[in-house]
Amino acid sequence: MRILVVIDDLKIGGAQKLTLTLAQQARAHKVKITVASLSKKNALEKSFNDLGVNVVKFPAKKLFTPSRLRDLTNFIKKGRFSLIHTHLTYANILAGIAGKFTRTPVLTTLHSTAVDTRYTHFWRDNLELLILRQAQEIIGVGESVAKVYQPRLGRDLLVLPNAVDENPGISADEHLRLRSRLGLAPAQPTFISVGRLSPDKGFQDLIEAFQIICKNVPNTALLIVGDGKLRGELTAQIRSLGLEKNIFLLGTRNDVPHLLAASDIYISASHREGLSLSLLEAMMAALPMIAANVGETQKLIGDDAGILITHSESEQLAKAALQVLAMPEYGKKLGLAGLTRARANYGAKQWFEQLMQIYKKTARHKGKQV
Repeated sequence: MRILVVIDDLKIGGAQKLTLTLAQQARAHKVKITVASLSKKNALEKSFNDLGVNVVKFPAKKLFTPSRLRDLTNFIKKGRFSLIHTHLTYANILAGIAGKFTRTPVLTTLHSTAVDTRYTHFWRDNLELLILRQAQEIIGVGESVAKVYQPRLGRDLLVLPNAVDENPGISADEHLRLRSRLGLAPAQPTFISVGRLSPDKGFQDLIEAFQIICKNVPNTALLIVGDGKLRGELTAQIRSLGLEKNIFLLGTRNDVPHLLAASDIYISASHREGLSLSLLEAMMAALPMIAANVGETQKLIGDDAGILITHSESEQLAKAALQVLAMPEYGKKLGLAGLTRARANYGAKQWFEQLMQIYKKTARHKGKQV
């Protein structure tokens, strides 16, 4: 079976991390995949290359650049792929069209329960829905995603929750060295949050919450991992609140599992999610969770792996954070429960086995008019 994965870009994000997990499992199971990126922004390209995955790029300034659609279609024809697996809007549209031209079955994964209103475009969004209706199979990364899209598409979706590998952990010496490089004291209480620096991730709320937290526990630290258009605004907010010694914007990092292992508590103020890979990674690191009740978060965390707040408001975030800080044993109990849940329900190997069954089902449509 020859699989082509088409994705908008290979920046560090949830869909991209899931694709990397696919590449890791495909290598372990000797399954051939090729990854096509529609962008020049490909921070994870080397990670795929290190796994022996061929990454091809089809960048263009506009969605409908004739040469890009032509080149992608020709590449699919020559590659004789068994199926195309698409992630994110541009890939869903362009690879969906190319799949129709080449009679190659298309499988699409949808990752979120909500449309980011800052980037909505009437014709593009409706075109995506039209093309999605033609796909052979569609996966929602959680029940909440399927529930949102089923009435919009007028069809059933498969549900396959996201998955991550177990956190490799770090030694006690590595733990101390990493914290030292980050400017953290060995026993300094440290929160971590991972995500794109965009309004929907709620980092402004989180920084406001940290002002309250630091008034009660002054030496507390927060690591924010990720980059985006709000970096300058968040930097100014941190400075205006006098939190430069408490909050650290680390930018894009390739060592997130190690950063999680060096932290104490995971906190998320995100306003929208499907099934958050960042939360899953933190659970695999046995960190207690504090998160807003959006998307699949309640199902992910349950009653025993963290504290859910109804809205990502600074006061609620701070209250939950101070509760965990005040009871270290309680936090440890939450973290171990999360690790148990993640291992049982969101392991990469079992996810890959289920995905392969979907691939086989989808590939049966090869050569048929779609």
